[in-house]
Amino acid sequence: MISRILHRSMIVALGCTVFAAGAQAQLSAKPQQAEKQIKEKIQQVERDVDSIVKSMKEAKKARIDAPAPDFTLIDTEGKEHRLSDYIASGKVVVLEWFNPQCPYVREHYNAEGKGTSTTLEKEFAEHNVVWLRINSGSEKSRTSGKELNEQFRKEWKITGPVLLDPEGKVGMAYGAKVTPTMFVITTEGIIAYEGALDSDPSPSKTGEEIYVRSALKSVLAGETVEKKQTKAVGCSVKYAAKARPRG
Repeated sequence: MISRILHRSMIVALGCTVFAAGAQAQLSAKPQQAEKQIKEKIQQVERDVDSIVKSMKEAKKARIDAPAPDFTLIDTEGKEHRLSDYIASGKVVVLEWFNPQCPYVREHYNAEGKGTSTTLEKEFAEHNVVWLRINSGSEKSRTSGKELNEQFRKEWKITGPVLLDPEGKVGMAYGAKVTPTMFVITTEGIIAYEGALDSDPSPSKTGEEIYVRSALKSVLAGETVEKKQTKAVGCSVKYAAKARPRG
């Protein structure tokens, strides 16, 4: 897909060069008519370029039943994590957009390590499932600091890592708008589920249906996930001003 897009961009660039040479000749013969044609051509080229840029952006965004965008992030302990490494080792991966100061996140954790999120993580650990929490808050937001996130990781007895994405690039690639937002990725690197952790939209209680548990059971059984996408509800991800997802 990307190769086709780049090929098209080269064709557009070449077309601009050829057109410019021809336009110079026309300009000397019929100035007003040539100028109008030049403007129309420029507008068409601009539309083509905009289309190429849009296509490239769309190609990188996460989509249900499509390959998960790869990434490399550092956790609160300074360790590097690459999504494709987990996929290559045969892991099912859960991504959770995380902010320890958000009440919708805190609902799923407690000091005993028996919150919904940590319980699910432990429940599926023996089934080759790895749980990666990602904080895409900017450094100015005071939510993504290494010390703060490590503090809550230990306090809530989280066994997996908390990855830091202060520039928001990974959050943007996945279109994460609120915390928590969940993704379940298969051993083939395909996004099987996106959305809320459970069926209750409030920050005060756990829903009767745990969407992530259902999705994981289906993926591990080699079955199609019944609810592939639900609406995530929570606190807005504290992106840097230039890194906010649209739509």
